[in-house]
Amino acid sequence: MNKFDEKYEIRLANFNEIDLVMKFIDEHWKKGHILGNNRDFFQYEMVIDGQVNFLVAMDKNSGLIDGLLGFLPCSKSIDKLDIWGVIWKTTDVAIPMLGMELKKRLMSLLNARTDLGVGANLGTSVPLLRRIYHYYTAKMKHYYCLANLEKFKIASIKNHVKFEKKCDFNTSYIEIKDEKELVDFFDFSIVANSIPYKDSWYYNHRFFKHPIYKYKVWGLQFNNEQAICVTKRQECNGSSAIRIVDYIGMQSIFSGCYHFLNDFLAENEYVDFYFDGFNEEYAVDAGMVSIEQYNDNVIPDYFYPYEQKNIDIYVDSSNNTDRCTFFKADGDQDRPN
Repeated sequence: MNKFDEKYEIRLANFNEIDLVMKFIDEHWKKGHILGNNRDFFQYEMVIDGQVNFLVAMDKNSGLIDGLLGFLPCSKSIDKLDIWGVIWKTTDVAIPMLGMELKKRLMSLLNARTDLGVGANLGTSVPLLRRIYHYYTAKMKHYYCLANLEKFKIASIKNHVKFEKKCDFNTSYIEIKDEKELVDFFDFSIVANSIPYKDSWYYNHRFFKHPIYKYKVWGLQFNNEQAICVTKRQECNGSSAIRIVDYIGMQSIFSGCYHFLNDFLAENEYVDFYFDGFNEEYAVDAGMVSIEQYNDNVIPDYFYPYEQKNIDIYVDSSNNTDRCTFFKADGDQDRPN
């Protein structure tokens, strides 16, 4: 028996321990966090088919939690199970490296293929994951396109970059209202080898049935090629913007999305798009520009509370050989606060 097993009972949390897990989040992760204070949302986000998706390290003597690691599955697949890690925390009195032990145990326990993360801390977890555990780590790209406005209330624009069509084909698009329409439109077999693998269950749970946010799911098509794009309207300061928060399928047809994006700009300040593992060339073809190209422009990411500043988001993956894709709504990055 190793030192962790001598001191802790390491296992998935039970349903009757939800209050204990929420108390830990409120006291040790962030005071007032929605998962520490809103049981209904906790059960929507972290309980699937009665299973609480938190691995806990329970002190055998005190009966208290000393370490916690949450996860969100990307599908119901058994052989292609990829998971997003969320809320990864140990107490000050925990055995050193308990957090990494939890991460290792979770992958083994779930027989997961890939451990993925969005929002990694550049000063702490990124160096640890990169140097010791050889995870892939990167900063997400941030692209946007602007409406033809004189004044912006959400963004801060010093260099107004004209939104121009740069591609010679047009991708068609339709709104998809539910899981049935999604399955009827999109052939999920074309993303069977993608990492992460997201199935229709994931889209239904994550976007169609979200209890607080309203997402729109779009079917994109050019010739016989298809993709799914998810957007969210962000209101702030008496104005609004559109955020592209997820994308699966053929990346190349995004090049023809000028009209798709332009329709949003009729009523919104801008459209922005965080990603990694998505070909930047296709975003440029669609008329978008990188935040790094005009670094005195500000396209905010924080809205609760609102902060008018550019934000870098770091991602990580246990798979450092195959190309994984990351988007804004992955993991817990688009969670209500």
